[in-house]
Amino acid sequence: MATKLKIEGSPLVSIGVPVYNGEAFLEECLERIMGQTYENWECIVVNNCSKDNTLEIAMAFGEKDKRFRIVDNKDFLNVMQNWNETYAHVSPQAEYYKIVPADDWLFPEYLEEMVFLMENHPEVGICSSYRIDGVDIRGRGLDLYKGPVFPGKEVFELEITSRIDVTGSGNSNIFRTRFLKQLKGCPKIFSEKNLHVDMELAYDILNISDFGFVFKALSYTRRHEESISDSLSYMCNTYFCSREIILYKYKSNNERLAKYYNRLRRQYAYFIFKKRVTGAKKCIDWHDKFLPRKFTIKETLAGILLENRFAQRIKRFL
Repeated sequence: MATKLKIEGSPLVSIGVPVYNGEAFLEECLERIMGQTYENWECIVVNNCSKDNTLEIAMAFGEKDKRFRIVDNKDFLNVMQNWNETYAHVSPQAEYYKIVPADDWLFPEYLEEMVFLMENHPEVGICSSYRIDGVDIRGRGLDLYKGPVFPGKEVFELEITSRIDVTGSGNSNIFRTRFLKQLKGCPKIFSEKNLHVDMELAYDILNISDFGFVFKALSYTRRHEESISDSLSYMCNTYFCSREIILYKYKSNNERLAKYYNRLRRQYAYFIFKKRVTGAKKCIDWHDKFLPRKFTIKETLAGILLENRFAQRIKRFL
C-alpha cells in the first residue's frame, strides 16, 4: 500500500466539472473525485441546462458531500463559456484549480501527487502526468531523470512543435491560481474563440511559470464519437486553427518559433486550399468562423508549392 504524502497546510483545490446531458458518465466522474486520497477540495458542478438526469445526479452528490457545489445555469452557454463558468465560482482561498470534463475521471492519488509536487516547487504553475487516453497511455517526451520540474517556455516550444506531448487533455492538468490571476482575460481563463481551450490555457501558463510532471498515470480521458471536440477535430483538423492562434501570440519568443509559425501558416493554407477544391463546405465554414487571420494569396501559393506531397518527398532527399 502506498504511503500517504506529507503535505503541510492542506491548500484548497477547486475542481470544476462543466456538464451538459452527462448522465451516462457523470456519476463515475463525481465518485472518483469523492474518492480522492487528498481531502481538502471543493467541486463545482455546472449544469448547462441539461435535458436528462444530469442535475438530479449532481444534486445527489451535493447532499452526500458538502464539498460538492451545484450551479444550475439559467441560460444555455457554449462549451467555452461553460468552462469559464466553473472558474467564476471558485472559492477565493483556493490555491489550485483544475477542470474535469464530466465524461472523464481521476485516479485516487491524482490530487495528492499533484499538490505534493507543486507545494514543493512554488514556481510550478501547471502540473500534469501520464494519462490513459481512450485505450492508449500518453504523456511522452520528458526524461524521468531530469524531472519533475522543467522550464515552462522550453516545454511550450517542444510541445507546440509536436516533439513532446505532456500537457495532454484538460483532465490531466492542474493549475496554481496565483498564475491564473496573471492572465490578461482573467477571470475568463478559457478562450471563447478556440475549440481547444484547455490547450491554449496550458500554453499561456507555460509561458509565465515552470512545469511539473508526475511520472505516473493519474487521469483517464474518454474518447467517443459523441464528443464535440473529437468529432470536429477529426473532420476539420481544428488543431491547425488552435496552434495558429497560440503561435501568433508567442512567435516572438525566439526565431525558431517565428519560423515554425510561418511554416504552419503555409501548411494550414494548403490544407484549406485542398478542402475548398474538394467542396468540404462544413469544414471550410468552421475555419472561416474561427481563424482570426485570413490567408493571403502569397501564403496559399507558397503552401501549394512547398507543402504538397511531392515537395515533401524531395525535401527528404536533400
